[in-house]
Amino acid sequence: MEETPSWTHRSQLFEAAEQELFTLLSVTAKSRRTMAAKLDEKLPPAAVPVLGMILKLGNTTQSDICEHLMTDKATLSRLVTRLEELELVKREVDETDRRVFNLLPTELAKERWHGWLQNWRDDLRERITKWSDTDLTHLTGLLERLNADLREL
Repeated sequence: MEETPSWTHRSQLFEAAEQELFTLLSVTAKSRRTMAAKLDEKLPPAAVPVLGMILKLGNTTQSDICEHLMTDKATLSRLVTRLEELELVKREVDETDRRVFNLLPTELAKERWHGWLQNWRDDLRERITKWSDTDLTHLTGLLERLNADLREL
């Protein structure tokens, strides 16, 4: 099949979008490393989304986190153990099912996370403060759509 000018243009758009997505992934990985170091110098970057989910939910199980973050139980177990060792997460036996452990954030985790998050939000908002409401709405919609499509991969 011969490429037409419109197909060539579409192909270039795909390549540009892919490159921007790879750049976003790199920037996100760097941010995760920076955040992990600010929370605790011994915290692995992979534990950041785990801690974030525990903080967001306030009380959750490893099974719920595995499902949401699409990770395997062994990897998650190691990360939760590390979070416990750093006193950022604690496990409590579920009162209704004693075989299940609930994961809860510690006060230390809340304090460090919210301090970092506020600084990050301030920095982000400073950078995009001149964006129009239309641009912010458009970005949000595109990110929602991208996330939905990527979940299906």
